[in-house]
Amino acid sequence: DIEKDVDFLPCHISKSASITKMLVGTLTFMLIEEGKLGLDDPIKKWLSAKTLKNIKNADQATLRTCLGHRTGIADLIVDQEFYLAVLNNPDKFWEETELLEFVRGDDPVFPHGDSVKYSNTNTLLVAMVIEAATGRQHADLVRERILQPLGMDKTYYYWHDIPPSNSVAQGYFDLYNNGTLVNLTNYNTGSGNGYGGLYSNALDLLDFVEDLFREKRVLSQSSLDLVLSFGQKEKDKDRLLGLGAMKSFTERATDEFAYGHSGRDLGYSADAFYFPNQDMTLSFMVNYGTDAKSDLQDVFFDFRKAIADAMMK
Repeated sequence: DIEKDVDFLPCHISKSASITKMLVGTLTFMLIEEGKLGLDDPIKKWLSAKTLKNIKNADQATLRTCLGHRTGIADLIVDQEFYLAVLNNPDKFWEETELLEFVRGDDPVFPHGDSVKYSNTNTLLVAMVIEAATGRQHADLVRERILQPLGMDKTYYYWHDIPPSNSVAQGYFDLYNNGTLVNLTNYNTGSGNGYGGLYSNALDLLDFVEDLFREKRVLSQSSLDLVLSFGQKEKDKDRLLGLGAMKSFTERATDEFAYGHSGRDLGYSADAFYFPNQDMTLSFMVNYGTDAKSDLQDVFFDFRKAIADAMMK
């Protein structure tokens, strides 16, 4: 907290953004293991024609292609009208159906199943399928099935949970590209709808990644094999997308890759990855937004590389 001169410590809670997707993906596989969902279920099996109306490619999308970002469905997060709405009403709590309005009628990025392109809309739809199939809020299931059993007591799913304000890191970004940091802590880019909203600390995220990939306490081996089934590389990205997880650090030596997920949002960034060949885990959080173009973007990636370099020595 710059204003109050409070240093950011590992115990502090911060927004982990898209790391949320890894927990929602994990929950999906838990429900698949129990027979409540099928990986190749068309999402239209669970979501009404009215809900999916004019969401192009949604008529062909399945849970598998949504989790693997192979639907070609447009990404609501890159829609200019959505960001204008966020700027005009930064602390609004968004409902799932409100968010879908920003991609209705948008052309698909590619024909369904033909390529890979990260889209937040995919995981929004997965969360909606979970709720339709179980008759329960996916946030409640994340809490009951993952957070509580794994002892992640410093983790909150905003806006369903409200993290304690006195221990949350403030989020900053050069919003106006003029060299001035703006506090964007209250800016809500659709949190709590499957693709973002997880607030945690570096220690809880580390434990989750190790429970999932190292100790294998959360999913069966057959489910993990599916989660870590990586196809073609995403264009212009040093990562591969699995079914709810990423294979990252692929620009490094052949055996120095890691499994996990990154999170990027206005004012916040986070990484949580397990390096299987080195049996090491990386978990960090940064209270500056690094996903948009800024003078600090390259500094952040240099920082990330320096951490991995130090780990590999």
